[in-house]
Amino acid sequence: MNKQGKSTRRTEAAEASKQAILDAAETVFAEKGYDAASLQEICDLAGVTRGLPNYFFGSKEGLYRAVLARTFTHAQELVTFIHEQAHAPGVNAQEILRVVIERLFDDLTTHPTFVRLTEWEALHGARYLGNLPSQFQLLREAIHALQEDLGWQGDAEQFLIALTALCWFPTAHAETFLRPLGVDVHDPNFHARYKQHVVHLLLGDIPDHPNTD
Repeated sequence: MNKQGKSTRRTEAAEASKQAILDAAETVFAEKGYDAASLQEICDLAGVTRGLPNYFFGSKEGLYRAVLARTFTHAQELVTFIHEQAHAPGVNAQEILRVVIERLFDDLTTHPTFVRLTEWEALHGARYLGNLPSQFQLLREAIHALQEDLGWQGDAEQFLIALTALCWFPTAHAETFLRPLGVDVHDPNFHARYKQHVVHLLLGDIPDHPNTD
């Protein structure tokens, strides 16, 4: 094998190890929080040597920040979706928002580690998440996409707060509030009914704003 081939394999192996560390760290941090999580436990779960997290991320804190930043990937994809769809011919703003609501709901229910990580941060005063640049940028872009790209006249900030709260609650409080009520958040029937309920609450009285450009 030539040098280029060996270099490519080393690069691919390094990237695979990096992703394995991020996956393991997300699981451990979500389960135990930042303080109780150990790098050794993360390494054991990822199947890598003890020094690799520091090699890739510099420190436990660096790894944690990288995990937090990565958890916003799905939300960023939704903002990108709004940007792209808003300039399509004959766009229907309400239908775009419907898709955004449904996709965010599905993402939060299928990626509970994001919710758990954020709950840990809330318990500790958002000491890391509260200063994460990607979070601020994402929220600004989301508001801009609603107001500027869609030309939507509603209150974008209030919409985002309500959207997040309604989609968040079933995953964050599946055991504390919903199970005592006899609700199984993993029941597909509940999932479908509640998702449509959220759509109706947020969009039921919002008129369409077709793009006339």
